[in-house]
Amino acid sequence: MKLITVSTNSLTKFLERNEKFPKGRASLDLWRWLLILVAVQFCPVARVSAEAENLSSLLQKADRLDDTDHFLEAITLLKGLEKGDPRNVEILYRISRVDSDFVDDLPDNAQKKGRDYAVESMAYAKRAIEADPQSSEAHLSSAIAYGVMTDFVDDRTKMEYSKFIKDEAEKAIELDPKNDYAHLVLARWNFEMTQLNPILRGIAELLYGQMPPASQEKALENFRKAIELAPDRMIHHFSYGEALARLGRKEEARAEYQKVLRLPPTCREERGYQQKAASGLKTLER
Repeated sequence: MKLITVSTNSLTKFLERNEKFPKGRASLDLWRWLLILVAVQFCPVARVSAEAENLSSLLQKADRLDDTDHFLEAITLLKGLEKGDPRNVEILYRISRVDSDFVDDLPDNAQKKGRDYAVESMAYAKRAIEADPQSSEAHLSSAIAYGVMTDFVDDRTKMEYSKFIKDEAEKAIELDPKNDYAHLVLARWNFEMTQLNPILRGIAELLYGQMPPASQEKALENFRKAIELAPDRMIHHFSYGEALARLGRKEEARAEYQKVLRLPPTCREERGYQQKAASGLKTLER
């Protein structure tokens, strides 16, 4: 039922229209009725508002845990929230994202554990899209999950997943053109597809009939768009610099690596980018 907000001013006018209302018990009943009306109208709104504020605060906490590499704590918090709201897209896509981040953080000898989290990441991304097909973040999480899963499948499946990565990243951008991470994912897809070895290229042509359209220039355009939208994200500058270095565009690559080193790191992953950027600069000087 739609709630009708009652302001103090409207209550005053209501009383003015009923000045001739009988005194005594009837008057007391009127005030009781008014108090009940206010309680019915305001309390559910206040409760919903408080719950929404609390959820927002907890989601922000989960984001901070993820950003500072406390992945298990973030997953535990989010799955606790999921129990109370199993179709909340904000919760579902975050679980998928944290799972993906956790896989990237695991050591190479944790293959089985990594695959389990990669599979779970894909499952939660799918549930997020089912909960809200118009969520750009849900589709981005799906693209990321497919990308993470390519570390655990054979070459043919890698190429099958590559199409899903492209499709989901493009859908995320269609739904939110300012989704900088989606532009980064699409940039990486375009670039890597132009760098395929002959075996993977042959598999791709077998699967698609012909290679999906990809170009280095499109990749660089997507990298630049990601940076334009979020100029302080270290991952954008590092990824762009890495691509430029692989193309032999040394001066441009050097500029991006230097930007990586100037940005303050906020997590272990970003400290890793800075180490790689410093190493990249030395390589460019040879």
